[in-house]
Amino acid sequence: MASLVFADGREATDTEIAALADQLGLVVQHQPVPDDLAPHLEQALPDAAASADILDRFPPRPPYRSRDLIALHPQRPDNDELARKFERWHRHDGDEVRYILDGAGIFRILVAGGPADLHVGPGDFINVPSGLEHSFRLTEIQRIKAIRYFSDPSGWAAEFTGRD
Repeated sequence: MASLVFADGREATDTEIAALADQLGLVVQHQPVPDDLAPHLEQALPDAAASADILDRFPPRPPYRSRDLIALHPQRPDNDELARKFERWHRHDGDEVRYILDGAGIFRILVAGGPADLHVGPGDFINVPSGLEHSFRLTEIQRIKAIRYFSDPSGWAAEFTGRD
């Protein structure tokens, strides 16, 4: 289940997470990953057939007009480049919606008092609302697989804010 860690190292309570989610328009839910996806998720980089099977299990979610499966893993040739891009502070014109299937990552968001780290893992469903400044980084396991939902059919587009 997702956890939120403040800049001072303190982990937020469920009540604090719910209050911040309400205040920021953030959605954080947990929906267990179906066990029968394990053979596909064991692939470091799911092939086209595995990706199609996974996406078939999770239909589009209105109003999101497209979706894809992203896999970050050290075996991916452009992994470091993508990871660096996602680590830069940015925001989007549409919501950033993710259902984490495997691995782990950290969404850094701005809350009163500074940045906080939202740790996500398998089964976590998150929606970072349009305009909320954030960044994303991998954890020490250096891999994540997630379904991404997009309101813009062209896919992931960010406005980088220049924040350090």
